[in-house]
Amino acid sequence: MDLRSLKKEVHSLDNIHETVQQFQDSWIKPLRSNTNSHLPFIQNISPEAKKELNKKLSTFYDIVYQTKKGQTVTEKLQQYTRYLIDLKLTEMQGDHIKARIITNNMLHDEFFNIQNTISEVKAFDTHTQKLSAQYNEINLLIHKELSLDETVFFMDLPHKKYLYNLLQIAKKQKSIVRQVGLHFVSLTRNNNLGK
Repeated sequence: MDLRSLKKEVHSLDNIHETVQQFQDSWIKPLRSNTNSHLPFIQNISPEAKKELNKKLSTFYDIVYQTKKGQTVTEKLQQYTRYLIDLKLTEMQGDHIKARIITNNMLHDEFFNIQNTISEVKAFDTHTQKLSAQYNEINLLIHKELSLDETVFFMDLPHKKYLYNLLQIAKKQKSIVRQVGLHFVSLTRNNNLGK
């Protein structure tokens, strides 16, 4: 993937904050007893199941919070593509001083350190996987309490689409960070900055 394609790919990623918010609005809010008046069958869940549901949802919020941090990773990846383009331009211009500054930013900056970002991409992937597992677990609990028609109606809400979108973002972030690393190594070798 060339730098132009990489930049387009990074900028095409959906906003994680918005996606998580849409997921919460379409899935978590209807499960809460005070926000589900449009889904009366949720209110008919047995007290034991409601207690278990609330317990699982309370732990779920921490995972949601951690997942929202993935937007920072997307913003860092956008900045890396800018750095890589600048690095490519400095290579063409022979500006080794600017190339060294950009390289140092990517390697040693407290916030833009590429190693930290790789760890954050892995963490975001882990959080989305946990989110998916918890989602499936809670849905299984709900499905036991609802009739088939109610289950189908509830599952037709767009929450599954938003979860799938988050999982796809995590997958794309992993691919992008790999491409950023490959381009970075290539450009630093070309500029003889790896010494």
